[in-house]
Amino acid sequence: LQTPSPHDKAAMTDKIAALWSSGDIALAYDPDAVHVVPPDKPQRDGRVNLVEPSRVPRLGKGGTPGTRVAILHSLAHIESWAIDLSWDIIARFGAPRAMPRAFFDDFVAVAVDEARHFKGLAARLQELGSSYGALSAHDGLWNSAWETAYSLEARLVIEHCVHEARGLDVLPATIQKFRKHGDEASAALLEFVIYPEEVTHCAAGVRWFTHLHDRGEHASAARASA
Repeated sequence: LQTPSPHDKAAMTDKIAALWSSGDIALAYDPDAVHVVPPDKPQRDGRVNLVEPSRVPRLGKGGTPGTRVAILHSLAHIESWAIDLSWDIIARFGAPRAMPRAFFDDFVAVAVDEARHFKGLAARLQELGSSYGALSAHDGLWNSAWETAYSLEARLVIEHCVHEARGLDVLPATIQKFRKHGDEASAALLEFVIYPEEVTHCAAGVRWFTHLHDRGEHASAARASA
């Protein structure tokens, strides 16, 4: 969260996940330690020109190389924030809500997936003669995350059960746009890597929202722990 480069965020995600999986990081958190609240907004290196959502150009239908690059760039930007969101939910809520190790397992895995998605999309942009940061974007995804900083339940519902679910709803049409215009490499990345893994992210949101409900915790408890 304190690392400015999205490429470095992705690389660090892989390293931390490997340490977690190997057991070199033995404890999810120290229950006796003072909780360090994560930053209000993760660090960014300024490579992307950020504008208001209303000023971001329409993505188009993918009929030209430029519009296909614009779609891929938008998706890469979303995935770059998704890396931060995965670590933020761990850092912001894991210890204060006394979440079990399986919660950390799930969201470390989500972070690894998001890093893989970002790296794949950034590489595809390079193959098409562009790069992540070449176009403007907005930070609406993080803004909605900040609005749920007080509640793990709200974060799970808004980010995983709404935003990611909406992304799944539109992704098949996006895949079809690329395939229709002969960009099979981009279509395959979206269809066979990103889409199935995003399904598991929605499932994680539902799973942990249900877990909190089943153990009798509600929004009032969430606010008390924030």
